[in-house]
Amino acid sequence: MIAGGYLHIDRNKTLRLLMAALVIFAVNLRADSGANRHGAAVSPKLPPIVFVEAVKVAEATGVDRFPEGSRIVLLAPDAKSKPPRVLTEGFFGAADPQIDFTGTRVVFAGQKSRGDRWQIWEMNVDGSGARQITKCEADCVRPAYLPGDEIAFTSVAAESAHRRSSLQAIGLDGSNAHAITFGPGDWWLETVLRDGRIVASANAPLAEATPGSANRLLYTLRPDGSGLESLRCEHNGKALRGEAGELEDGSVIFTENDGALAIVKRGAVDEQRIGAPGNSYRSPNALEGGAVILARKAATELRYELSMISRNGSGETRTIYSDAKFESLQPVVVAARAVPKKFWSTLISGSPTGYFISLDSSNSMEKARSPAPIRRVRVVEEGNIVLGEAPVEADGSFYVQIPANRAVRFVLLDEQGKIVREEQSWIWTRPGEQRGCTGCHGDKALAPENRWPMVLRKQDPPTRLGSGASETQTVESHGH
Repeated sequence: MIAGGYLHIDRNKTLRLLMAALVIFAVNLRADSGANRHGAAVSPKLPPIVFVEAVKVAEATGVDRFPEGSRIVLLAPDAKSKPPRVLTEGFFGAADPQIDFTGTRVVFAGQKSRGDRWQIWEMNVDGSGARQITKCEADCVRPAYLPGDEIAFTSVAAESAHRRSSLQAIGLDGSNAHAITFGPGDWWLETVLRDGRIVASANAPLAEATPGSANRLLYTLRPDGSGLESLRCEHNGKALRGEAGELEDGSVIFTENDGALAIVKRGAVDEQRIGAPGNSYRSPNALEGGAVILARKAATELRYELSMISRNGSGETRTIYSDAKFESLQPVVVAARAVPKKFWSTLISGSPTGYFISLDSSNSMEKARSPAPIRRVRVVEEGNIVLGEAPVEADGSFYVQIPANRAVRFVLLDEQGKIVREEQSWIWTRPGEQRGCTGCHGDKALAPENRWPMVLRKQDPPTRLGSGASETQTVESHGH
């Protein structure tokens, strides 16, 4: 107050006003940082985001990820102080949302009632017009759009002692469902790259998981199931790689083990760890401007929240959305995007066989059992059925024709028929596919020698295997 021309200051009142101003400033600063603990949208600069809310999350993969159910919701940037809009009313479980190339539709995995098989569905981005695409006897999850009005997805079949999974493709109208992976590996679809290839995670080596095994690699293949390769051949240490997405610069970002974040840059040989130590990350995806949107849980947090990391996952982290009641997972931006390149299939429909050619079977990162020269290759089908043997030339090359769409592996033998090296991964060839490799599990970072292999210089037809009495022979794994 003013008395006798002097300003009288009430110190207690001034202190209270100052503290109130500081609180208001702190609240505004927290809101500007993008954090929100009460379920409201935050930054008007962000596009709409579709994501999954679940009360409880189990393991990272598998059909039992959300034991208490889950739902897909839409977070709109202009919905101030409003909770996300639920898009999957009437579903016990809904997950794995992916936006189509026009930015107007969502494909997702849905479970109508507890205990039902998961099926693949599509709906408009506002939740209307939901329609079922698949009619799987197995559980079908993890869909992704392909060019040409198709999708790919993961099929998980329950067997007596193990849930075995594979990749399938189907038309958006539900027609022409067919497998694109063959043999073991516990396949899990991750994403579709802009160059048209599918990225999937699977066991390494490509076999059934054994107790104590903890190694999964990222693999690429074409939408017709041909051209299977490892994205990067990581031989040092073991890691469970998955939750992969492609960034604007072509890098592939993914998670490892207990939620650590890693990246493989285009042209790089090895992966690189990024993100903050101690944080657990899930489902990273590209955000416009070179940023990454993902689910993140700090060591001090109880639930996953949606976060954004600048500079392709190596910059500043800020929270986009969180809810004290729900885990927030699998964020996907609602926006149009470029259609991936389409691979025109060169497979021969109806052909019962495919081809393998090895330039030098001695080129391998696997340790040899014997220093003896390789003289023959034995081809073994899943179930340890011997399809037959073929000669290996002096330069290590061989050329075989084998049944298509059947998982096989190769055993390299010396002159006496003893094992020199034995591959443990299963692989396949599609109908009419010509599969070529530099060696048997050779170093992917090295280019092959520029030479014409002896097996082709002879101009002989490939050795045909898999017919006659040889189909009834069996062998013991790892033995002769």
